[in-house]
Amino acid sequence: MDENRLRHLLAQYFDNRISQEDCEELLRYLDEGDPSATSAAIDQVLKADEHHAEFDPGRKKRVYDQLISEIHERQATSQPLSSPKQNRISWVKMVALWAVVTSIGFFLYHIKQPDAGNILTTAASRDSIVLPDHNQAILTLADGRTIVLSDSLDGVLAYEAGVEIRKVEDGSIFYETTEASLNGPLKYNTFSTPKGSMYQILLPDGTKVWLNTASSIRYPLVFSEKERNVFLTGEAYFEVAHDTSKPFSVNANGSVIKVLGTHFNVSAYADERWTTTTLVEGAVNVSKNGKAVTLKAGQQATVDRSTGTILQSDADVRSAMAWKNGYFRFDSESINDIIEKISRWYDIENVEYRGQFDDKFTGTFHRSKNIAQLFDNLEKIAPIRFEIKERRVVIMK
Repeated sequence: MDENRLRHLLAQYFDNRISQEDCEELLRYLDEGDPSATSAAIDQVLKADEHHAEFDPGRKKRVYDQLISEIHERQATSQPLSSPKQNRISWVKMVALWAVVTSIGFFLYHIKQPDAGNILTTAASRDSIVLPDHNQAILTLADGRTIVLSDSLDGVLAYEAGVEIRKVEDGSIFYETTEASLNGPLKYNTFSTPKGSMYQILLPDGTKVWLNTASSIRYPLVFSEKERNVFLTGEAYFEVAHDTSKPFSVNANGSVIKVLGTHFNVSAYADERWTTTTLVEGAVNVSKNGKAVTLKAGQQATVDRSTGTILQSDADVRSAMAWKNGYFRFDSESINDIIEKISRWYDIENVEYRGQFDDKFTGTFHRSKNIAQLFDNLEKIAPIRFEIKERRVVIMK
């Protein structure tokens, strides 16, 4: 959907002037479109009329449940989301609410609604954990030299073994090989991201890689004549350059993901039990310790690092790809689950829980936003309070 069209429809929603046809168009986009684009448009619309941004928590819950019911009904019957004859909550209010909670983090409270007097008031100001001003990454050359990309100008960064390594205008890295570089033993570079950053790199064969926070990928300056092997720690999304003569393999926590040319995500952090491969397009083979499965688009393989057990299942691709699109995605998750997902990005060193927490939340939150904004949003809809002290978080009830 065009950005101007999206802002126009949102403005009509908030002003209660939307038609049934336009309302259904916007709802389809909110259900299927890019949450990043939606959130940006909503932020712009709400700046001009911020009084629409507050909704009663109980109303959020009722409208959310109704909306999910409608979506499930549409999926089951392949019918439009609603018809004028249905006696339901108005589309205008449903979609307006959905849009507003998406813009503030799309958070909805699932288990029990607190009394109004029990909702803790957010402090006017709070400490926070500051993200870098821009994405950062470090390139480690074969000879051990390191290059901080955010400190480097565009152009040639280094020459190694006959290969020219350049930083191009969009900030990504480009390798230009020569005939001389094809001879001799393989030399490896390592590309890594610190916490709070993600980065894109173009491998020597033309494969595109998006590297998530606190991740690294090791790869040769020039791939061998028979295969393309890379080594991943952390999480990355791959768009593999097709080459039937040289299969592409990702080695991650003892698992091997083999492809010819396809799009897939691999999550293989060293401190997590599972290595998860989610296939977006094409086909891949995932193996460990002699066990293997072949994935089709929309499936994922989860490998137990200790036992080598491989579980194959349908994947929530949008959830797996949320980080690449710049946001966190939560689906009826506890505070513990949320903290686990965000701690690596915001570099949270310690978490202290004071109380029992059975609250569940669904939503998205843009990773470019301050962690204090995330906690503010949660405090508005649940009887919960957060304190941030340097990189330590205290959660109270």
